[in-house]
This record gives sequence, structure tokens and C-alpha cells, in this order.
Amino acid sequence: MNPYVVCIGPHIVDVHVRPVADIPPGQGGALVEDARVTAAGTAAGTAVDLAKLGARVTSVGAIGDDALGRLLRMLLADHGVETDRLVVREGGRTSTTILPIRANGERPTLHLPGVTATLTAADVDPQLVADADVLHLGGPDVLGPFATEVAPTLLRHARESGTTTTVDLLRSGAGPDVLEQLDPVWPWVDLFVPNDDQLRSMTGQDDLEAAARVLLDRGVGTVVVTRGAEGSLVVGPDGVHAVPAFTVDVVDTTGCGDAFTAGLVTGLQRGWDLPVAALLATAAAGLVATGLGSDAGVVDLPTTLAWWAERADQVGAAPPV
Repeated sequence: MNPYVVCIGPHIVDVHVRPVADIPPGQGGALVEDARVTAAGTAAGTAVDLAKLGARVTSVGAIGDDALGRLLRMLLADHGVETDRLVVREGGRTSTTILPIRANGERPTLHLPGVTATLTAADVDPQLVADADVLHLGGPDVLGPFATEVAPTLLRHARESGTTTTVDLLRSGAGPDVLEQLDPVWPWVDLFVPNDDQLRSMTGQDDLEAAARVLLDRGVGTVVVTRGAEGSLVVGPDGVHAVPAFTVDVVDTTGCGDAFTAGLVTGLQRGWDLPVAALLATAAAGLVATGLGSDAGVVDLPTTLAWWAERADQVGAAPPV
């Protein structure tokens, strides 16, 4: 049976163009090879990849009553994500990011925050969370008062209902203020999935294992930190496991973290051990890096497993049968 996942958090319209070496001055122009619009953000992007990997997904977040909000709802629905719990703010603007992707895959951003941080307790049905197999809270660092006034109670309710809880961050430089701000959240998090820059910035620790243990000491069950081309590191009650990455030709790294979380959740819901689930997560992230946009690369679970199997020698393990 496919898992049921509820994703709560940022819903962003991403506009990608590639390749962009620089912005033409004045009224100048330039031709690009590709352009795409995708549903993104640490809730919406993860929701899309989860749906592709076979989960039933409900997405919860605040969007504007503008054309971009309607477009975002359509993009999610096209991938099978349930959008009836999205909250439309009258007169509000949907969060939007412009990404001029460089030829080497680097991605500077121009971001409109929009109404993302207006989510409230009234926007989330506690029964929805209790009925889920997994609750993914994306980007509490950009959700404003929701992160401290609502999220701790919501995550606790999920845990007490038997729902697995996962959390990641959106901002690239989280900073120590986020560690303290989210202190009421950490005891109710089964899996925290930051990237290495976020984890180091939050904790002030250069060593990733030591940095992860700062979160474990605050109540997080397990930390799975992504390290780009170096793979990921799983730090939890069962010890420390270094998980290698696949070698890929990078086009655009946008959404790799969201795909990683989706793959991790999918693997765990299939009953796999964390290091094995992290390999599926790595495969999903690797596939996303090979295309333009956060919803590129991943097609479905069988295709992702086949891609992993073809490159099993790179990571020292084949997908479970």
C-alpha cells in the first residue's frame, strides 16, 4: 500500500532559465536554451517528488489569489498532488523565485516571499495530520509565527497519532537563531534533513557529526545531512553512516534537497533501513540534478530504482529486491 504523506510549508513558483552567464545591461537581451516553470519550495517540491515516487500526497500552504497561485495549483495537480487544503489569501501574492541558472549548475535567486509566512493553526486540520503515515514540515525557518506557535503542537499530535515526522529548512544560511527559534520543534522531529551548510551555520560546528549531535541533544530522532557531491551522513541512535553520492552531469541543483527528502521517506515507508533509504534519496536527488527545475529527472519509483541499479557500483549497493 502506498504511504499517505501530508506536506506543510512553502509553496513557491520557480521560473528557471538556462544558461545565464550574466544579466544584459540596460535594455539588452540574450537568448537562452531552456526555460521552465515548476512547483517548488520545501513543501510543494517535496510533494511533487513524493507523488512521482508513488505516495498519496496532500499539500498544505498559503498561496495568493493571483495567476501564479492558480498556476501553482495546476502544476501540483498535474503530478497527482491533492491541492484542496491549499489556503488562498485574498489580495495576496504567491511566493515566486526567478532562477537564472549558470552553465555549471549554480543557481542565484531572485525571490518574492509572498504569503508563505501567513499560515495559521486554522489552516491545518489536526485530523489530516493524524491520518497520515508521514507529516513533512518544510521550511519552518520561513513560516513566521507558525513555526513556534503552531508547529510544535502539530508535530506532537502527529507523533502521538503514530505519524512519522520529517523536517527540513529552506534558507541556505540558517544561522544559530534558527536553532534556538525552533527549540520547541526539535523534540517532536523523527527525521531532520538539512544540508551541510545549514547544519554548520545553525550549530557553529564544522564537523558534521558533531553538528548533528547538537540536534540529537535537543530531541531530534535522527539527522540525515546532505553533502552535495559527497553524498549524505546519517547520524542517529544506531550510529553514523556515510552514504556516497552518484556521479552525474549537473544541469541544475534546484530541488535536489526536496527530492532527497522524498526518496528518504519513500524508502523508509518501504521498510528499508535508513542508509538504504538514503541511497534511494540520493538517486532521486541525482536525477533531479540532471534536468532543469525541481520536478525534472524523477519519473516514478521503478525508473528511479532502475537508474540506481545501473550505477550500483558507484555506491556499493544495489536496490533491494
